[in-house]
Amino acid sequence: MKNFLIIFLLLILACEGVTLSILGKDSDRKETLSATSEFETASPVPSVNPTPSPSPTPTTTTTTTTTTSPTPKPLPAKTPTPAPQPKYSSEEINGFIERFASQYGVSSDVLRYIALCESGFNPSSSHLGYAGLFQFGATTWKNLRQEFGEDVNPDLRFNAEEAIQTAAYAISVGKRGIWPNCYP
Repeated sequence: MKNFLIIFLLLILACEGVTLSILGKDSDRKETLSATSEFETASPVPSVNPTPSPSPTPTTTTTTTTTTSPTPKPLPAKTPTPAPQPKYSSEEINGFIERFASQYGVSSDVLRYIALCESGFNPSSSHLGYAGLFQFGATTWKNLRQEFGEDVNPDLRFNAEEAIQTAAYAISVGKRGIWPNCYP
């Protein structure tokens, strides 16, 4: 809008300048004619009607104006769907608990208690970024899995076998604080 006003004012000034220059030339001619007519009174002097010179036609300039549109709102973040993990029966899950409890030297009862407390023994459980039987957060999962050289993919938190192994490892290295409300 500011650019438009400036251009408009410049056009007005330009038109006034052209008009003044035309009037100035016209008045010079009249003075010249009147001066010569005083000396030549015998012959009539034809009056000069100046032909109007074409006045500049204002050109419309296109100015791009930025319109303030409402601030774009970010699209809601889509929660990624975890890769499908194998479904295990409760007998298979209990078998994993026994196997990893003995492998890492921890109590199978402690593993069962934490799984029951955290997820209700549901490997597909998810709440506020925590996932799986033991409700691991993505960062905790990654850090633990790196420590003992396993795949750090956070989708594996939903795999009962992987989650039980990771929980058994965590307990075996003294990381009981991962489950402050559920460690017996």
